[in-house]
Amino acid sequence: MAYRLQLFKGLFRSTDQLYQLSQAEKIRGLWTKFSLLLLGSVLLSLLAGYLGIQGESVSTYMAESDTSTYEWLKVLFAAGSGLWGLLFPLFFIFIPALLFWTFLEIDFKKLVGLQCIVLTIYLIEYALLIAWNVFFSIPRDSSPFSLGVAAQYATENVIAIRFFSFITIFQVWILVIQYRFLRTSEAKGAPFVFLMVFLMGLVFWILSTLFTSIHVENLF
Repeated sequence: MAYRLQLFKGLFRSTDQLYQLSQAEKIRGLWTKFSLLLLGSVLLSLLAGYLGIQGESVSTYMAESDTSTYEWLKVLFAAGSGLWGLLFPLFFIFIPALLFWTFLEIDFKKLVGLQCIVLTIYLIEYALLIAWNVFFSIPRDSSPFSLGVAAQYATENVIAIRFFSFITIFQVWILVIQYRFLRTSEAKGAPFVFLMVFLMGLVFWILSTLFTSIHVENLF
């Protein structure tokens, strides 16, 4: 059976789409959809970089520069964001797919298709975070979609708040879709699949927290 990868149907009609993906003998449109997601990630990252979103760690350093240097640093920051927008989908799609393929013995292309679907969720969340930041000046740590707001009432630890800000309804949505697809594996039982998906998400949240907590000004 040939299956044409449908990213948005995979989100909102996930039961039917995930079943078709799991039964597919051939997946059509996989690399086209992958390329579109890659382009979308780069464009969103360039936009976020140009607007200075999530650039608090470099803002102090840039503010001390003259006008021409400031503009040049702004371009460099946007370019760096764009580069990260290019690399991130590669890590996000292929590293989990490789791990799932290794332990669960599911066809690698199907896993790439799965990760393309959940990357769509991540990009939707990213676009909404940019919009909240631009129109309401609400940073990620105070996003209404995350536990970051609740964490601010429980602790003043910046790292802890940043960590919980990455636990969002979108991230839970990603884990649910991954679990629902991967539990079809005959190599391992549902508890092992659940643990693997959860640990994958936990590692992602920890690495995201560490990466976004780097104080660039201390490097100079």
